[in-house]
Amino acid sequence: MLETAVRASGRAKQAVVARVVPLRVLTDTRHRRRLRQFEPHLPTLPSEREAVLKEVRTQGSSTTSLDALGLPGTAELKTAVQELMTEFAPGVGQDEDTVRFARERLHEQPALWQWGLSEPLLDMVENYLGLPARYVGPGIRCERATGEAVGARRWHRDIEDRRMLKLLIWLNDVDDQGGPFEYVERGHTEELTRSMRYVSGYISDEALEQRVPRLEWRRATGPTWTCVFADPRNIFHRAMPPVRRDRYSLTFFFTSRLPLRSLPSAPVTARERELATRGLNARQLACLTRAYTR
Repeated sequence: MLETAVRASGRAKQAVVARVVPLRVLTDTRHRRRLRQFEPHLPTLPSEREAVLKEVRTQGSSTTSLDALGLPGTAELKTAVQELMTEFAPGVGQDEDTVRFARERLHEQPALWQWGLSEPLLDMVENYLGLPARYVGPGIRCERATGEAVGARRWHRDIEDRRMLKLLIWLNDVDDQGGPFEYVERGHTEELTRSMRYVSGYISDEALEQRVPRLEWRRATGPTWTCVFADPRNIFHRAMPPVRRDRYSLTFFFTSRLPLRSLPSAPVTARERELATRGLNARQLACLTRAYTR
């Protein structure tokens, strides 16, 4: 019975595991065993990158700059992004709150898509997760300045895994009026999760403010090429609704290779698979989702 429940998928599984003690003990024990097995293989990081992850571990998020990370391929990444951004013509998707860039165009820019698989970045990701990484891929999006709190602009926690790492890169200057990443730190999130018996879903500003004063809500602002590292599983967060200017961002997203839940995605074409995997080494290929390695 326990085995059947653990193999169940989706939100129902997480609700059951969270509230049924024997199931929680079983899944936690398995997770700790995987952490112990991978611990001898954890990459060692330069001090400046370790400092970024230390802040994520303690607070849930850390803000730096793309250049400060010193990751290989950064100049080529910027060039690829700037080329794609010319296709975000004014007025495209103007009636939508969020406009996402077509995935097939991202695959056509290997300097962008494969930047998320650079080994120094994977070292950071796996050092934080404590496990081998799964690369969910990049996304470029525009949050239109509608001021509307819809979808991911509402407070929530991601549910795909126990630890996750998301890297957001601002593609234009982002201030308090331009839709920054907003979050409450890990300590507040843990208390809020307990008091609300939270498993998943959105919560309102009013519900959050009853437990965490607005003065404690943090915002990640900064100029173009600012980088925000965050664990969206372990902090309540949202894309703050932009009101004065659109916000453009590039996101890279990672979980472990055995996540709690895999969200559905569109099928990958043979052409996309070939572009995405060209030139990758064994470690990088192992990080890809099954859709890219069939």
